[in-house]
Amino acid sequence: MRRFLFLLSAVVIVSVLLPFDACSQELPEGYFRNPLDMDIGLSATFAEFRMGHFHAGLDLRTGGATGQPVHAAADGYVARVSISPWGGGKILYIKHPNGYVTVYMHLDGYAGAIGKAVLKEQYAQQRYAISKLFGENEIPVKKGQVVAYSGNSGSSGGPHLHFEIRRGGLEDMHTHAVTINPLLAGLPYVDNIKPVIRGIRLYPSVGDPFDVVSEEVTVDGPFHLGVYATDAAEGSTAKNGVDRLEIYVDGSLFFKYTTTAFPLDSSRMSNALIDYPLFSQTRQAYLLTKALPGARGKWIPVCAGGGVLRFSPESVHSVSVRAFDIKNNLTEKTFRVRCMGEVESGKWTDESGKNTYAVSYNKPLKITGEEMKLVFPAYMLYDDDRVKCYPVADVRYLSPLCTVRPCGNQLPPHVAYTLSIKANRQTDRLVVVRVDGSRLTAYKTGRDGDWYTASVREWGQFALAVDDMRPRISPVNFKEGKRLKSNIIKLRISDNLSGVETYNCYLNGEWILAEFDGKSATLTIDAKGKMKSGANKLRVEVVDAAGNVADVTYVIQKT
Repeated sequence: MRRFLFLLSAVVIVSVLLPFDACSQELPEGYFRNPLDMDIGLSATFAEFRMGHFHAGLDLRTGGATGQPVHAAADGYVARVSISPWGGGKILYIKHPNGYVTVYMHLDGYAGAIGKAVLKEQYAQQRYAISKLFGENEIPVKKGQVVAYSGNSGSSGGPHLHFEIRRGGLEDMHTHAVTINPLLAGLPYVDNIKPVIRGIRLYPSVGDPFDVVSEEVTVDGPFHLGVYATDAAEGSTAKNGVDRLEIYVDGSLFFKYTTTAFPLDSSRMSNALIDYPLFSQTRQAYLLTKALPGARGKWIPVCAGGGVLRFSPESVHSVSVRAFDIKNNLTEKTFRVRCMGEVESGKWTDESGKNTYAVSYNKPLKITGEEMKLVFPAYMLYDDDRVKCYPVADVRYLSPLCTVRPCGNQLPPHVAYTLSIKANRQTDRLVVVRVDGSRLTAYKTGRDGDWYTASVREWGQFALAVDDMRPRISPVNFKEGKRLKSNIIKLRISDNLSGVETYNCYLNGEWILAEFDGKSATLTIDAKGKMKSGANKLRVEVVDAAGNVADVTYVIQKT
């Protein structure tokens, strides 16, 4: 008789839950409508794994075009507007009487009274990027009312509407906000296509992981599993995320994962749930059964048994992987695992010694040296580890080249740590940079005497570099002194290292709104009604994060 060494009472159930009872209920069916006029087609589903976060809503396809009318999903009022060249771009928040908030991102623009209020605020602040809270009686909206137009603003990879349903978090877009799968509201969504299980991997405690490519595999000792599955639907893209995964061992449930909602401030926890090194290389999200001690919260229950299977030697067991979409379409793959022997769990190579520090995942640590300092907060790591931290002289920089990297788990830090580097000599405009071959990435840098400090959320090599170059400004659709037939003025602005911090445009001495698209580094000015016949002077001032200033004036002829 085969012996099975894990108890049914230790079944591992991993499910993403809402952190308070008010949000654990299903969304009211029929309350919210599709925010677009077209049938729902998804280019991304809720809680898909992304680099460094879960996808927080639905990406609704807009036929590859911008300018589609966006409707209020229910009665309510405009509670907030946020505009940035990055992230969600132009965002609209509508609060509803039942306490939920619908969020509409990557917009091309705002409709009616909303657009007028946004423009007024931008001119009042003399800024393109703004965040504005509105009172309950300022801009009411009705269900179905056109409130905006779909676009491609911010960090969008193509025209679409990102749509969310949240509870809380209006004053701070992330703190205390929970985002919920909008499809749970009963939005009309057709999906008759089964998910695809694209890969199953075994991760032995000793040895390298390997793919399951046959009906029976052999393993020595304890192991955990990884599953990569995707979903498609009518009118949707082919590799969206699945709704849930279940794994059965010898007919008994071993592992279950589903994400109906999650707190936005815990979104980065997604890094600890997948094979992150593989995902960073291939974008194939293998969900792991093994739970890391630091990947916990009210919304991720503690996993009994740690998600690791331990079989007795010379035994064979059946493993069944089941992938479901939101419409309960099911795909199942079954294989056998033959255990050939019991092997003790392995550990990463101990790199103890000079410049290596033991770091507990749930405790802070300060490291102070003559040339570099580090402050690691609690819960920066997902598990206990040892971290290499050491400076090496390097003539290319005005400081040592400082290495900070873990010895074991290669997951990025969950939260930022503080890095301080001492300058070899003083000069103006020094910034902390991450060195990746010939590529330098600068951080916002503070100074205290000879020490320069940055908040860092990556591992790697770091140093101090000089940023003494002014930003660059170049016309796109006009030439100095030439006639401009259009009312639209376009310029490109960029910076070599620390990045554009602020910019301002003045037409004939008056501040004028210029929209900045971060993807193309382009400023767009709508000068309709603001240009006079003949010569117009356009002054553009751009300042980078190191304080370098570019200030250029162009003469534009208007007929």
